[in-house]
Amino acid sequence: MRSVTLRVLVALVALSTVASTADAQRRARRGQALIGAPRPSVGFRIGYDFDADHTFFGGQFNLPVGRRWTLVPSAEFYFGVTGTPYRLNADLRYRPPTAFGLFYFGGGFAYFHASGGGDAGANAFAGWEGRRAMPFKPFLEAKLVFRDNTSFNVLGGLSFPL
Repeated sequence: MRSVTLRVLVALVALSTVASTADAQRRARRGQALIGAPRPSVGFRIGYDFDADHTFFGGQFNLPVGRRWTLVPSAEFYFGVTGTPYRLNADLRYRPPTAFGLFYFGGGFAYFHASGGGDAGANAFAGWEGRRAMPFKPFLEAKLVFRDNTSFNVLGGLSFPL
């Protein structure tokens, strides 16, 4: 009787060790996916340009180039304005090491085209992006665009992982 009890006890200890190790490995994989480099994503954006005094709509593509760095090409269209102006951006975003990784900032190149003429410049921005565990990520951003006339933009949108 004693040997059967001892065998059952040893089996239960071995089983609990294997189960706790597997659970720890699952948690590590989940945590690693949240902390590691983000996946590429595509999204839409809507914003307001205070210099042009007009709303714009557009899209973006997020290409991670490192754990904290993301290349963000985007396009914004000012519908309803004569000549249908648009702006093309090539930005580099950095996410500093914060507790939840919600904030980011960056800068890049901006090209604004309207009524047959274009104007190149630079931009600087800072923003907030929603939690990485969601199937989509909402974001809110403030951007300064430096060209012949400096403009301030506020924009937001959603990004969806590919």
